[in-house]
Amino acid sequence: MTTLIRTELLRLRTTRSTWVLLALGLVLTLGWMAAVLGNIGGIGTAARGSDQLRADLMGASSIGLFPVLLLGVVAVTGEFHHHTVTPTFLVTPHRWRVLAAKAVACALTGPLVLVVFLVATWTVGVVTDAINPTMDTTLLAMTGRSMLVAACWALLGVGVGAAVRNQTVAVLVPLVWFLLIEMLIPAYGLNMLIPWSPGGATIALAGGRFAGALPAWAALLVLVGYGLALLVPGGRAIARRDIS
Repeated sequence: MTTLIRTELLRLRTTRSTWVLLALGLVLTLGWMAAVLGNIGGIGTAARGSDQLRADLMGASSIGLFPVLLLGVVAVTGEFHHHTVTPTFLVTPHRWRVLAAKAVACALTGPLVLVVFLVATWTVGVVTDAINPTMDTTLLAMTGRSMLVAACWALLGVGVGAAVRNQTVAVLVPLVWFLLIEMLIPAYGLNMLIPWSPGGATIALAGGRFAGALPAWAALLVLVGYGLALLVPGGRAIARRDIS
């Protein structure tokens, strides 16, 4: 199993889509961060050097979660899209082990990618004298929670890829869910569902607070549960599918 995980990690490092997603996430993060910096001094905005401004700047890295999720999606669907799934399963006939290795590899890679986004935002914030360069326990805790969220989103992406397999559809499904459906939940008065949604669980695990927010441990279980709820049936379908 260790060899399979190493193989999947090597595949991620040498696949162009990984670096494209990393670049996309970095551009989005820096763009959001620039918007936060541009609002300094405005009415109702955090003051320069304040803890709130630091939290807002570091929070800009959260948009990088979408590329992390898509990294998991592409790790599975790319095999079918580029027709490499046959040689992959010929080398390792135990298809569940391949999927498990992909899930572990993405769950390890996702937090490292998000750390890159966090470091980028922190560095720019310090260079522009917007935040204090002091590393304290609050910042470390924020980083740890963000890494845990990234691991969950990477696992969720692998689950989506296993359940859908068509790369175009698999990429669109999570984007539609998070950018459209979850936005409509409060609009239809279904606020009781927000804490149990992937977006609500993500906010709670990241340390955000809102009415009905779950404890961090429960939010973690919810996110992992969503990933497994997609990965298990998707994996069963792949295991039974005639691939040639």
